[in-house]
Amino acid sequence: MARTTDYDAIVVGSGHNGLTCAGYLALAGYKVLVLERRPIVGGAVCTEEVIPGYKIDVGSSAHIMIHLTPIVRDLQLEQHGLEYIDMDPYAFYPLPDGSGAISFYRDLEKTCASIASVSPRDAEAYRRFMAFWKPFKRGGF
Repeated sequence: MARTTDYDAIVVGSGHNGLTCAGYLALAGYKVLVLERRPIVGGAVCTEEVIPGYKIDVGSSAHIMIHLTPIVRDLQLEQHGLEYIDMDPYAFYPLPDGSGAISFYRDLEKTCASIASVSPRDAEAYRRFMAFWKPFKRGGF
């Protein structure tokens, strides 16, 4: 008879990487235990109600790259309560000298226009980078 302390794997830390690893191990049929020292899971990508009525991404980790992977689909995370609130723009960078700002949008043209308002050369470099990256991505922003 198996004891409750018999596990195939023990994952220390319930950040998004630990949870992803544990999820894939469980999907493969392994008995997994996840241990976390905090009362909330998610690590740098957890959302907490720090101020009553306001949910805040306390790790400031815009977790957009997950959409370029099969993780959400493979682990059926939406069926387990995962909900993303996609923002557009999804990132904003004010220049330290106050001379302008760059916004990153889901639309490449809008992003390049934003970058071009600060640096046309960098806007073209970003467009080339995105063209290079396109064959590797599985999802999209």
